[in-house]
Amino acid sequence: MQNLLTEQNSIYLPLILVPVHMTLRYTYQKIMTYLLHNKKNNKKIAESTFYCIQYFVLTLTANQLRKKNNLTWNNLESLYVEKLPNYNSYTPLHAIYLMGEVSVYISALIFLLFETRKKYADFFMTLFHHVVTVSIIIFAYPYGNYNYSVAVAFLHDIADVCLEFSKTMIYLEYFKVSKLTFVVFAISFIVPRVFIQPNYLIMPFWNGKMDATLKQMDVDVNLLVAYTKEERIYAPILLSIIYVLSCLWSVIILQMAIRMFSPKQWSDIREDEKSKKD
Repeated sequence: MQNLLTEQNSIYLPLILVPVHMTLRYTYQKIMTYLLHNKKNNKKIAESTFYCIQYFVLTLTANQLRKKNNLTWNNLESLYVEKLPNYNSYTPLHAIYLMGEVSVYISALIFLLFETRKKYADFFMTLFHHVVTVSIIIFAYPYGNYNYSVAVAFLHDIADVCLEFSKTMIYLEYFKVSKLTFVVFAISFIVPRVFIQPNYLIMPFWNGKMDATLKQMDVDVNLLVAYTKEERIYAPILLSIIYVLSCLWSVIILQMAIRMFSPKQWSDIREDEKSKKD
């Protein structure tokens, strides 16, 4: 296992982490479904609580990496410092976290075909999102973009924690609490993904801020060649795809927020009537 935590071999970690994660998830959901057999939404509760725990652990790990590397989104130097000559930001925790993210999304792709969420109206959007997310991390990892990948993943995982907790409250029929947690989720989703992400993680590739920052970091070294042609093309394109999906989901979130103030019992509008009864 220790050999797999080296920078060169860590790319193979998902070979172990995917089956481990799938086993843990299957076991957890089976136990929770059994313990909640009297609840009409027992399967959905089991799914959402597992997701909530999963993303909470990922968020804590990302935050630890963020603090250790002084990573902030309004300071572009902290995103690009790993491109300095003789600077290596890699740690075993980077491997565990980023390859853990890949494993989680690969596992999610498989479980999506069997869990209750396959009936959601945005099922194919979610499927596409998972494929693109895995592609981003796998593409960025060999280039040593560890801090950048952590920043992207951290911005996304925060909202997922709030989302799954809010959904759990809905399934447990704590509707007043769920409305409050949904507001927290909406803020944690829209602000990081729709505003922070494009300003600090996508647009600098195109508006010159990346090159300007690289020039200021070390005048004796030409850091403008630090990012390869492939990185400058594919990274912003893949991130832009995720951004478009985030904007589409933001519309759904705002629609749900409006429904919160209606006299009817509100729920996840992505679910069709049949899936709500399952």
